[in-house]
This record gives sequence, structure tokens and C-alpha cells, in this order.
Amino acid sequence: MHAAPTTLVEVLPRKKRTYWYTFEPSGHFVKPWWGRESSPSDLAHWLSVQQDGAEVARCKLVLYPGPELNSFLGDMPEGQLDILALEVAVPARGRGIGRETLRLIRAQYPLPRLTALNDDEHSRGFWDRVGWIRHESPHPLMRSERVTYTET
Repeated sequence: MHAAPTTLVEVLPRKKRTYWYTFEPSGHFVKPWWGRESSPSDLAHWLSVQQDGAEVARCKLVLYPGPELNSFLGDMPEGQLDILALEVAVPARGRGIGRETLRLIRAQYPLPRLTALNDDEHSRGFWDRVGWIRHESPHPLMRSERVTYTET
């Protein structure tokens, strides 16, 4: 039996009163990243990862596409994508969906550089297992803060 195809669906934020909401609340996602946004950036993208009509993962990323934007932003590398948040639904974990999501993102955004920002030990284990390069602060007191990963 073959697994259902996995697809990326871009989700656009909707404004409700003073905040923006992107994803519907779900008990399958435990991280606090999927709540309200005060002012979403034009560079931000939210992806719902779908398999057989069900949402199996979520991703928030920022896309820095090219030289015209980079001249405005300053020192951002041309063609960079930063994964700010990636979470696989609790019932779907351990089935390779995180790796498949990264493969689909790489296929959809063939940019020279992908990075991920990370802020907890459990997630760091995922990025270490997929073989991305960990960049930690050289300052011992800052090591509990966000860690950056780059694609190999």
C-alpha cells in the first residue's frame, strides 16, 4: 500500500478585528506559533501540508527572493528562504512527513539557500537528524536561545 501524495497548500491570513489568523485551531498542533499575528509581513508565507485531504504539517516561512528586495533589506542573501516554524501534526509524527515537507519546499522554492530557526530541543533533534548544519551562539548564556540551521 502506497502513502497518499503530500502537497503544499499556501494559506493566506484573514483579519478578525485587530489580529490576523492563518490556521484554524487544532489539537493536533501543540506549538504556539499558529495563533494570531499582529501584522503579517508581505515576505511571510504559511503552508498547510496536506495528505489525503488531511492537514499533516504546518510551516511558516519568510522568502527573500531577489536583488530588488535585497537592496531594500540590506545584507540579506539573495534568494534565501527562512523556515520560522515547522510542525508535523501529533498523529502523523514519525512517518517521514517532516522530511517530505522539506523536499516539497525545496522543489517549490529552488533558491540557493534554505535556513531554519529553532527554539526547542525536540525540534533541534529533527534538524540534526535531517543533516542540516547547526549554528549556535558562541556565548554560553545565549545557547538556550534560538539556534539557526542551514541546509547542507
